[in-house]
Amino acid sequence: MPEIDTSSLEGVQFPSSSTFHFIQEIGRGGMGIVFLAEKDCDGVVDYVVLKTIRSLSQEQIDRLKQEANIATSLRHENIVKTYGMESIAYSDLPENIRQAIDNYQFEAGGVRKKLSIPSFAQRRAILEGKPVGATGMEHHIAPVRPPVRRLTPVTHVVPTKKDPRRLYLLAMDYVEGTDLRALHHEHIEKFTLIPCPLTAFVISRICRALSYAHEHIVHRDVTPENILINNQGVAKLTDFGVAVTGAEAIQLFAGKLNYMSPEQVANETLDGRSDIFSLGLVAYETLTGINLLQTPKGMPLLQQVQYLQAMFQQPFPPAHEVRRDVPEVLSGIVMKMLAVDRNQRYRNAQDAGNDLEQKYLYAAGFGPTNNSLASYMKIFETGWKITSQDQLRQLLFLKGKDGRVETRRPLALGDYTKAGWDWIVQRKGTALYSALATLQAMAKP
Repeated sequence: MPEIDTSSLEGVQFPSSSTFHFIQEIGRGGMGIVFLAEKDCDGVVDYVVLKTIRSLSQEQIDRLKQEANIATSLRHENIVKTYGMESIAYSDLPENIRQAIDNYQFEAGGVRKKLSIPSFAQRRAILEGKPVGATGMEHHIAPVRPPVRRLTPVTHVVPTKKDPRRLYLLAMDYVEGTDLRALHHEHIEKFTLIPCPLTAFVISRICRALSYAHEHIVHRDVTPENILINNQGVAKLTDFGVAVTGAEAIQLFAGKLNYMSPEQVANETLDGRSDIFSLGLVAYETLTGINLLQTPKGMPLLQQVQYLQAMFQQPFPPAHEVRRDVPEVLSGIVMKMLAVDRNQRYRNAQDAGNDLEQKYLYAAGFGPTNNSLASYMKIFETGWKITSQDQLRQLLFLKGKDGRVETRRPLALGDYTKAGWDWIVQRKGTALYSALATLQAMAKP
């Protein structure tokens, strides 16, 4: 059989047949609104996330494109895949949408919404004509959404002067699951915290993501809402290439100042150690419930910056001296990540991840895995009411002194030291303070 020559196709270009259909908003942040979208590639449908990028200077847009090109090359289990940038001419948007975008006050720290969209198993059942729910997973699969409404062409009122702007969108993989901020807050609402080994496991996975990514790019926006956990227990870092730098950075990310490194607050040149500090803040907050850099509500931006710079002049209390159930070895690793002097921090994320795994997570042998985290999240979703033996076998590292697997880590008043309580009282507007105050009131005769 003669060999087929395909070399004639090399270098050929063709237009994409992909069409995006916006389904619903799933969150808001410092750079824009985040939407779930359906990507239809000539009849083959999948879900993606489209993140709008707020209006920036041309210099910032060019830099975003440059870094988005880097982000699309990142391929790692613990990084959300970025597909590229799309853009829509403002003049092609309906008038009400243009006004909404122009008037929208961009927020930081928004919580990712939980969606009810068909899972892979459900979509397969639909395509095969089987009843949904035939997978045996009815207790934790969300109900099927009605068919996506196809958007029909809209007659726009064309402005007399064509708007030259474009709405830029970053296309990323859709992760079915939750984010660390939402998971942490759900725990506090139930008067609990995420168990220390599982928190350390998530942080170790993000260390692996940063170790790989730092060969190409500094993230600059490591926050709890940018750490996603899918339904299989895989932790993923998202929003690479979205953060901005330069004079606009502090203004755009004012709401995320409490996750910035000292050098980032000072608008200095950043390297990977800045991301390590931010990840240390996330770890500390998830372990203790305390956000170390929480600024008072209503404080003007300039005062917030000055407030944080003053905080960097005093030592942070070690995590194990704030909550008694935080292992000292784990606390030591987190505090090294949080060294104000970047030369005293871990020199790279790989070293931090190694210490988490070798000195704490697996020092005694069996420790957390993706399956462990997935099992715990399913138990948590049922309010600890449904627990199988298979799930408990995945969580043997949570055994207490009595030999029982302790899946709950209570938010007990007695677990906080006086120093810890003093830090909490300074942050009266936080969810942690409200939860502990409620417990304190309930404990009174």
